[in-house]
Amino acid sequence: MKIAHVTAFAPYGGADIQCEMLATCLHRQGVAQRVMAGGNPERSQRLRQAGLDVVDLELPGRLAFLARKRLDGELKRFTPDLVLSWRPEVSVLVERGGYKHIGRLPATFNSKAYMTCDALLAPSKQRADAAVAAGWSMDKIHTVPDLPSIALARPNPVEIERRTLFTPATARIVFSAGRLEKSKSFDTLIDAVARLSSVYLWIAGDGPDRAFFEAHAYAKGMKPRVRFLGWVDDLQPYFRASDLFVYPAKQEDLSDIVVEAWSAGAPVIAADSLGPGLLIRHQENGVLVPVGDPVAMSDAIAWLLADQNAAERIGAAGKKSFDEEYEPSRLIDRYLKIFSGLGRTDDESVAAAGGT
Repeated sequence: MKIAHVTAFAPYGGADIQCEMLATCLHRQGVAQRVMAGGNPERSQRLRQAGLDVVDLELPGRLAFLARKRLDGELKRFTPDLVLSWRPEVSVLVERGGYKHIGRLPATFNSKAYMTCDALLAPSKQRADAAVAAGWSMDKIHTVPDLPSIALARPNPVEIERRTLFTPATARIVFSAGRLEKSKSFDTLIDAVARLSSVYLWIAGDGPDRAFFEAHAYAKGMKPRVRFLGWVDDLQPYFRASDLFVYPAKQEDLSDIVVEAWSAGAPVIAADSLGPGLLIRHQENGVLVPVGDPVAMSDAIAWLLADQNAAERIGAAGKKSFDEEYEPSRLIDRYLKIFSGLGRTDDESVAAAGGT
């Protein structure tokens, strides 16, 4: 099987990380692939260093018809069995050809972007449901959770030195991560930590509202105890260096970041928004607090910082949930099964199903 990954790498974004991880993992499985993308030379270079074939292709480009022509030429040269498009603005450029086209669904569904898709890839049930509501048949939608970052199994893990982040050796640390936009409610988390003396807050991520959150930290007198880390691809060292993980988002259909924290055995506190609320069993493998409630969030943080046994129990239960449902090899097997099925001809699919 030959797979072409088609995307437009942004400076930061979950879809880009997923593209890099899936392509790298499939390469380790011996799957022939080519990544057609531009926009982030560092990510492209990492893919090349991992052994991937990468074609620098600026998509979607200023002129759609020229971008579509360039992409079509690259696909004809590679002759893939399957094209996986990672962003809607790129999915719309993929023309029909001698391959199956599967598009990954973003948070907001736009049916026009997927008109040439044979199937859709949904990282959550909520995104699959949005496509069904728009008229797609459920049997054309494949739901697989996103890969956790440990799927890349970095050979030389980095350890975080607190002094590099101007954090005292004796301080308790709350860690959080995500795209810095108002829907993620990092202001609520800043307010929660402000109620706890001597607790430091590390926030990994970037986005359009970073300045808003930085200004909020300053206004709350929290600037000395908040560290904005910028976009971080590998969160594992920060989970290890902190005491617990808190995710305050008021709007979130995915639970990727909770799964990431579970993979590290970190105790998790999350606002009871859609994604985390469906995933976490309260006070078993995590703690849920009301959306937008800094007092409840602060109380939950104080509890887990004070009760080491509870923190360890919740962290261990989260790790167990991860091992049972989200271990990378399990997810890769699911991807391979989906891609193999899509790559078959109609006659082969009938035979595999036991037909005649």
